[in-house]
Order: sequence, then C-alpha cells, then structure tokens
Amino acid sequence: MLAERSIVVVAADQGLRRSVAFALEVEGYSTESYDTVKKAEESSRGALCTILDDEILKSEPQPATQFLKSLGGRAILLADGLSALQAYVDNTVLTKPFTGPDLLGAINKLIEAAK
Repeated sequence: MLAERSIVVVAADQGLRRSVAFALEVEGYSTESYDTVKKAEESSRGALCTILDDEILKSEPQPATQFLKSLGGRAILLADGLSALQAYVDNTVLTKPFTGPDLLGAINKLIEAAK
C-alpha cells in the first residue's frame, strides 16, 4: 500500500467516481467514493487527499466551497478548463480530460508538500 490513509473521491457522476477510484487502486491507494460533499466530509478529514469534481461545485456551490476551504491544500479539483470556479480555489486544479500519470503527479505533489 502506497498510502496509509485513503483518498476520497467526490463526484456526482458514478462513472467518473469509479474510473478515478479504479486508477488509484491499481496504483496501490485505498479509496472511498461519494456522490455529495455532505457524505464525504467525515472521511475527508482524515484522508490523504480529496479529489473533487467541479460538477459538485456547480450543484452544491456553498457547501462545496466551504468543504474545499476546510481541506486546505489537501484537495484536487477536477475542472473542465472552461470553469470560472478555478479562479478562487486555493487547491490543486487538474483539467479534464486528464491521464492517470497527471492524476498521480498531482497526488505526489500533495504528498511532498505535506512532508
């Protein structure tokens, strides 16, 4: 296992949640997946990091923004590249579509920054 703590994936789209979780599990990470911010809050507190799809920010703007702020730098926002949401988020932004190495690179940067 590469990480002692899990990575939380938050996305309304079930296919995206499964794809991201699968890619991470293949690399040895433990994952937990949720379709809303509210469901993910508790698990995210102790997680290595949280990956949040920008569609959640669009569907739950206030709770998702507060959620991101509470995570500090331990979040990766998956953005479509056209979203104005990127401008005010102090977290890592990964533009969709992304590759597995892109995602792993973002996670590794968070891990290095936490050391």
